[in-house]
Amino acid sequence: MSDNNKIVPFPLERISDITKTGPTDKTRLNQKDTETLKRIQDEQTKQFCESAIDDISMNMLRGFVELAIKTDNINFTRDLALIIDVLRGLIYRDFGLPHPAQELVDKMVTLKTSKSGQQSAKINYTTVLDINKQSSPLSKELKSELKDIQEGAHSLFDGDNIDD
Repeated sequence: MSDNNKIVPFPLERISDITKTGPTDKTRLNQKDTETLKRIQDEQTKQFCESAIDDISMNMLRGFVELAIKTDNINFTRDLALIIDVLRGLIYRDFGLPHPAQELVDKMVTLKTSKSGQQSAKINYTTVLDINKQSSPLSKELKSELKDIQEGAHSLFDGDNIDD
């Protein structure tokens, strides 16, 4: 028996004109199906992001334990929770998903480019906290040193500065 004898032809009378039967499978998705598909994709993306956050968080926690940081302190837990949520916002943003931490970052952080082209981020806590703008947690000497480093493009971040 040859291979051709094993082929069963489809009855030609069952084939209809595609233009009479309607749109193709790709265009048959109605609005509800499209919304459902989008929700499923977003949920899978969130699950992926959360898995990445879990991995990063566990590695950070191991690092803190290795540094003998008091991880059982209630303030440590609060600080770590904020750090993890900001990381969540970072990863969600990369995947085009919204997160409240992104608004916090957008309000607090401004980017500057030095003369050498190096970008740095400046964090301004007064945009979200009720802090007297005149006070500064940094001494004049330290602020001067940080400015020198920033202008020399050795630093990527300019944290804790309250003054502009």
